[in-house]
Amino acid sequence: MQDQSKDHDKYFSSKQDTYIDQATGVLKNIPNLQNPKELEKFEEVIFQAHFVEATDYISTTEAIGLTEWQHIHKTCFEDVYTWAGKLRTIRIAKGRTIFAYPEAIESEANRLFDEINIKLREKSLSFEDAAKYFADINVLHPFREGNGRTQRILFSEIFKRLDVTIDYTLTSQEEMIAAMVDGYKGNYESVAKLFKNITH
Repeated sequence: MQDQSKDHDKYFSSKQDTYIDQATGVLKNIPNLQNPKELEKFEEVIFQAHFVEATDYISTTEAIGLTEWQHIHKTCFEDVYTWAGKLRTIRIAKGRTIFAYPEAIESEANRLFDEINIKLREKSLSFEDAAKYFADINVLHPFREGNGRTQRILFSEIFKRLDVTIDYTLTSQEEMIAAMVDGYKGNYESVAKLFKNITH
């Protein structure tokens, strides 16, 4: 991906983030929680409450793509955010990682998921392919919040269709982020290694 870090201050200021309550600095949310820790706890409770429903849903779909991802996100977060399931409209970044611009999310997602679904149908999707796609799709970050958790649901199903079971509890958030940063830089070896360590 093109280095857009020079644009960081221009496009990634919290003051330009329409999802944030500028008075509290907290994401606007349905229960109107104004403390980030309280919102984080509420968000996780709601996510866990709908986790099985989201997992059951994706296991029944013929294809796996952005539309299905949006459905999962809406299922998991519609009690938290009014925009649950809707593609973000602002630019976001984390550290030096610049996520896909809003105008590119849909086309890039369709391209990547089309490749995945074709390979699944042809039974040519390898374990290493799936791990690489996880890192590539992570760069999309199509929602303002809740990307990682919902992406893990998607890829649990993708790996399941390869007869592989993933246990995300076998890694840490720090290890996952480090692997995604490597993938962002085009180094997929650490991504494949991480997934080999957390699969059965």
